Amino acid sequence: MKQTKSGKSDIILHTLNPYDPEMQHYISLSKKIEQLMNNAEDENDSCIPIELVAEFCVLQEELYQKALKKNKEEAN
Repeated sequence: MKQTKSGKSDIILHTLNPYDPEMQHYISLSKKIEQLMNNAEDENDSCIPIELVAEFCVLQEELYQKALKKNKEEAN
């Protein structure tokens, strides 16, 4: 998902279990957003509901914090 890939996404995807239900939901939301963006007619098309983006961002932050905590625990 090129448009929403970030350092946070990379950390989340490389640290947490992809089979965890929260991770499955995160990946599903990411794919849904990517699909909606790809189906947009142009870059100004309001193709993604703001609620979907908000849900993705909140979940991403929660998972990012979990990933940071896991990395810190593994470092100790």
